[in-house]
Amino acid sequence: MREDDGMDTRNELLTVLRGPQAETLLRQSLRASGMLLRTWELEQVYARPGAEVSARYRVQCAPAERDSAPGGLPGLSELAEPAQLNEPAELSKPTELTMIASTVELSAEQRAGMGAVRAESPQGTLHLWVHPVDPELPGLLLVEPDGEKPAERSAPTELQVRLSRALGEQSTVQELQMLVLRPLRRAVYRAVVSSRRGQRVVYLKVVRPSRVAQLLQRHRCSGLIPAIADAGDGILILDQAPGLPLTEHLHRACPPAHVHPLNPRVAISALETLRPEALDLPARVPPAHRLAGLAESAIAVGADRRRVQQLCAGIEAALRQPPGPLVPTHGDFHPANLFLDAAAEHPSALIDADTVGPGHRVDDLATMLGHLFALPSFDAEGYAGVPDFAGRFHAACLPDTDPDDLHARTAAVLLSLLPGSRSPAQQRHYLRCAEGLLRGLTPGDLLR
Repeated sequence: MREDDGMDTRNELLTVLRGPQAETLLRQSLRASGMLLRTWELEQVYARPGAEVSARYRVQCAPAERDSAPGGLPGLSELAEPAQLNEPAELSKPTELTMIASTVELSAEQRAGMGAVRAESPQGTLHLWVHPVDPELPGLLLVEPDGEKPAERSAPTELQVRLSRALGEQSTVQELQMLVLRPLRRAVYRAVVSSRRGQRVVYLKVVRPSRVAQLLQRHRCSGLIPAIADAGDGILILDQAPGLPLTEHLHRACPPAHVHPLNPRVAISALETLRPEALDLPARVPPAHRLAGLAESAIAVGADRRRVQQLCAGIEAALRQPPGPLVPTHGDFHPANLFLDAAAEHPSALIDADTVGPGHRVDDLATMLGHLFALPSFDAEGYAGVPDFAGRFHAACLPDTDPDDLHARTAAVLLSLLPGSRSPAQQRHYLRCAEGLLRGLTPGDLLR
C-alpha cells in the first residue's frame, strides 16, 4: 500500500469520528447494552502520527424500551459481533458517560475483559468502550472505580489505601476532578485529600505501568519538579506545584508603572536547574525532527496541503545541524508548565516532566516561544500583554541561538499545535505565524 493510501484511510477515519457517522457508532454500541442514545458531543480527537486515532465523546443515554426498534443513522454496518459495553453503575435513570472510539487493535479476550465492542465500516475497524475502562491504563479503574462521589463512600477505596501508604498517613479523597484524559496514553486528576493534618491537593497521573520507572527518573532531574510517588498500576502521585503558572502571570497582566515587567530571563533560568543525569535518559524527538507526521496530522484536520508542505520544506531548509551542545532539557517547556513565585521574580516549579531528557536548549526555547504565539488566539484581550513579553523573550533567546534555526523550530512547534486548534480561525493563526517566522518576522510583527 502506498503511503498516501494509508494517509487517506486515516483521514477517512478521522472524518467518521468527527462527523454524523459517529452518532451511528455510539447509538449502536449503546444499543448492544440495552441503552438508548439521547445526546452526544465530541470532546476531542487524538491523532498521533504513526499511531492509533481515538476520539472522546460525552454521551447522555437512558434505558431503552424493551420492544423499541433499533435506531441509527445510515453509513456504517451493524456491530461486527454480539457484545455489551461495560455498563455504568446505574442504568435505571438517564446516565452521562464518557465513551472512547479508537482504531487501536484489541483481541477478543481484551474486548471481553473490558466490555468493548467492535464496529466495522468501509473506512476500517473501530473499537468503542466506556471510560474509565482502558486497555493500556489499568489505574483508571482504581481512581474511578464507580460513579459514586468520593465523599459519599462509606469504606476506604483501594485508591485511598494506596494514597495513605504513599503519603505516610491515613488519607481520604474528598474531591476528585479529571483534568486530562488521553485514551491509551495518560490521564491527570486533581484530588483534594484530607488527613488529621488537614486538607492538601495532590495530582494523580495515570500512565501505562511500563512507563513508571522511567517517569520516576525524569521527575527527579530538577529540584523544581514536584515530589512524586508510585502508587502502583501506573498511578503516580505528585505534590501540588508552588507559585502560579506563567499563563496566569501573563493573563490580564497590567502591572503598575513602577513595577518592572516580567523578565524573560527568569523563565529561561528554570532550565538551568535540570541536572546532568537527564542526559542518561531516552531523548524526546522535538517537533522540528518529526515534520512528516506533523504534516499528516495538520492536513487531516483541514489545513491546506500545499501550504503545509511548503512550510515543512522551509523548516527543513532553515534548521541548523547540530543546533548546539547536548544538554538537559524539559522537552515540553511552555507557559502552563512553568510556575513562578507571586512576584514573578523566581521560578518556583516545573511540572509535566514526562519528557525531561537530553536535547538542545533551542528546542525548549522554541517550545516556549511557539506557545506564546498561541496564547492570544485563546483570549486576545486577556493575553493583551503577551505580544510584548513574546518580543522580549525572543530577544533574550537570540544571543544563544541562530535566529533562522530558532524561527524554524518555533514554526515546527506551531505546526504541532495545529491539529488541536479549537477553531478554523485559530488554525489559520498558527499557520500564518509559522509561515511568517520563516520569512524572518518577529513576535512584534506577527502579534500586532
